[in-house]
Amino acid sequence: MRIVFFGSGEFADRMLEELLRSGHTPVLVVTRPPRRRRRRGHEEPTPVHVRAEEAGIPVAIPAKVNAPEFLAELKGVDAQLFLVAEYGQILSQRLLDIPAQGSLNVHGSLLPRHRGASPVVAALLAGDATTGVTIQRVVQRLDAGPVLATRETPIGEGENAGSLTARLADLGAELLVEVVTAFAEGHPPPEQEQDESQVTVCRKLTSEDAAIDWNAAAEALARRIRAMAPKPGAHTRLLREPELSVIIRQASAVQGEGEGDPGVVTEVDKRGFSVATGRGLLRVEELIPAARRAMSAAAFVNGYRLVRGERFR
Repeated sequence: MRIVFFGSGEFADRMLEELLRSGHTPVLVVTRPPRRRRRRGHEEPTPVHVRAEEAGIPVAIPAKVNAPEFLAELKGVDAQLFLVAEYGQILSQRLLDIPAQGSLNVHGSLLPRHRGASPVVAALLAGDATTGVTIQRVVQRLDAGPVLATRETPIGEGENAGSLTARLADLGAELLVEVVTAFAEGHPPPEQEQDESQVTVCRKLTSEDAAIDWNAAAEALARRIRAMAPKPGAHTRLLREPELSVIIRQASAVQGEGEGDPGVVTEVDKRGFSVATGRGLLRVEELIPAARRAMSAAAFVNGYRLVRGERFR
């Protein structure tokens, strides 16, 4: 089939990798423009851009994907199918109508649950026991198109957003190839409308979402820490002179009531430390002090001389 692939990040890169391996090589890849990295001081192309160039596939990086001149370019490709995964721009109906067999999207949840920009984080924050991937037809309403295929997976205990996203990328890539193969063989999967009564929506994350509110319950905080790992990282501050910014990378909720005000260090030992929350204790296992590398809670206790009664904010 003549396919145009729209994607940018690592999740989308996994889709493109599997398409290439299966022989469903796109005739064109559309990705977002390079971004300047602060630390490195130069612009870096997207992972999808790099893989496409290595495979010898033409790459387009339109600043505005719905601009009339780019729509004309897409029409000239004579594609049968558009595939979309983690692209980064909203696609107009005029664009979606170009390919003869329409446009499909790979979404990192079991739709209609967690429509929107951050489905993996939303599943972890909600404490969902399972999640999955969905192949859907793209429509103008956010992730509201008919579903062609899904694949479900349990969420592992202690699994964070990074590891879960990687697993979902593998599942999504396999499922996408199955669906594209079915289209190529002339028997695309049947489409099923989503149950609107079951819709939940997740928004794009902000820096406030990564802030630790010690008044929350320990179980909710443990989920938030996993949902923000490895990036951007759930952050807090140790109130001492001077204040120390800290990202908590791994923690677990433990039983305990009335040990101290939320944010107060209640227990320090050779293995690490615990902090009081709005309900229960949070046992910190791994963290990153400002401008340092990740370290165990035990190493932090020893290196920073943490003592009982100190407070995080």
